[in-house]
Amino acid sequence: MRHTSNALWIVAVISLGNSCASPVTSSTAKEPVSSPITAAQQDLQIPLQLGPDIQVDRSKFEVIIRAQIASRNGFLEQLVCKAGTREHESLLAVEAAPKMIHAALLAAGFTPGSPGSWTETPLDASGKSTTNFQPPTGSKVQLFVRWEDDGRINERALCEWVRGVPADASSNAPVVFPCDRFVFAGSHIRANPKSLGAGEHYVADYTGSIVGLVTFGDEVIAFEEVIPDRVDVAPAMWESWTDRIPVEGTSIELILRRPQ
Repeated sequence: MRHTSNALWIVAVISLGNSCASPVTSSTAKEPVSSPITAAQQDLQIPLQLGPDIQVDRSKFEVIIRAQIASRNGFLEQLVCKAGTREHESLLAVEAAPKMIHAALLAAGFTPGSPGSWTETPLDASGKSTTNFQPPTGSKVQLFVRWEDDGRINERALCEWVRGVPADASSNAPVVFPCDRFVFAGSHIRANPKSLGAGEHYVADYTGSIVGLVTFGDEVIAFEEVIPDRVDVAPAMWESWTDRIPVEGTSIELILRRPQ
């Protein structure tokens, strides 16, 4: 089911991109060069605009998404969520549908895997249980943010807006968040419940999980380390680094980039 849906999305994205591409006219054509660019290479250099909020630059293997600051304080369970869902526990919120972000990542050359999961075994005779972790899979994704401040364009790794609470309460030094631990998990496609009628749905469209930190098992992009969504199993550790985050209302671009 996943592979069939991905193939359909690729066709839809490429068709949309071709319809949005501006043809080269005689007034804009350039003189031939010694190593002419092929038609396929030219096509890759034309950005795909997927609605008002998503742009795909296939030549750079990146996706650019319009975003808003969601929360500048408190513990985090998501780094990015769908607007109207999990803003209270996310750094950024986006209006774009998660399934369109999935399609954009496919067009940019990323390969989806599957979200992570965790389970607990029943209590044994001694009253103990074992927690088992299944890490997410998929292409690596680098996360960046870009914004303007006093006429200057800033670009930073999104991880720089996150800090960890030290295990030693007497320490004032924040724990550095790892920047290179996210993958294109791809959420899930599931059969609709009776309330939605016949057909299928993309799970993240309903839950809002776009870039997950805690493992809910429905993320489009997932943190490689499985973090259970229960504080009695894994105490909250990661929080917003408030001093580094622009003020609310600042226009933000979220950049999803494929490592080179």
